[in-house]
Amino acid sequence: MKLKKSIYYSIAITGMFLLYACELNELPVFDDKDAFVAFDRSVINVAEESGEVKIPVTLTSLAGLSGTVTFEVDATASTAVAGENYYIRNSSNTLTFSQGAPTQYIEMTLIDNDVFTGDLSVTFKLTSSSINLGANLTSRVVIVDNEHPLLMILGTYGGKLTSFWEDVYDAEITISKDESDIAKVWISNLDPYFASYGYVAPTYNYFYGVVNEEKTEIRIPVGQDIGYGSATVTLQSFDIPNADPDADVPLPAGSSIVIEILEDGAKLKFPNSWGVAASDGFWELYNGGAVLNKN
Repeated sequence: MKLKKSIYYSIAITGMFLLYACELNELPVFDDKDAFVAFDRSVINVAEESGEVKIPVTLTSLAGLSGTVTFEVDATASTAVAGENYYIRNSSNTLTFSQGAPTQYIEMTLIDNDVFTGDLSVTFKLTSSSINLGANLTSRVVIVDNEHPLLMILGTYGGKLTSFWEDVYDAEITISKDESDIAKVWISNLDPYFASYGYVAPTYNYFYGVVNEEKTEIRIPVGQDIGYGSATVTLQSFDIPNADPDADVPLPAGSSIVIEILEDGAKLKFPNSWGVAASDGFWELYNGGAVLNKN
């Protein structure tokens, strides 16, 4: 009871202090002398096949001021080439704002080619303005290449995984490309047991795999750490579909969990048992034969 009264008394004193402080220090008021022009977004990802793309630039003010801003492409920070990967549709490099149109757009048309170039980028920067320039002076447009050789398996797959102990999990994994190695992929939330407890990618449960030249298999090296802080828990695998963790021996270091790529990437199959283990044994072990379907 005393503790509760003490809390009420503290709240009352704090409230009186805050009221007094508010009277002494009025909240700052935005004024149009602080009006500014800036990009709405610092990074924009667009698919190569998107066609027309608009990059918003906004004049922020109370009264709806008019003004202009000039922009240019920062060539040193860009990898896409004008006329080859895109062209700018604006008639000039100046945007004009008014009370009724405080947001204007840099307009691009993307050129969808049949060449694998990897992701490219165009960085725009605001160079001068009749109004103050804001914090977002640059905007990087990332053009996502649609000719990646592993495009068929990139994306999210879902299905059921059943464990040796007959637990059934709803698995949902996402396969993403590696930025520098076209044969390498990253698998998010491969282990549904840890994912069910909030250990999710990319901080946890995030592993790499390598796709073979025939694009029929993903091999995920065993021994990769799931990221659990209280113990070292790593991926392990067997070479049989229904392994017994008390009787069968996991594959040695240097081996891989094999995932078969079926129907041109529409399905993924785990032919053998695999799971996550620490020094005290397997925390979860999944039976082989499971199939995940691309969403």
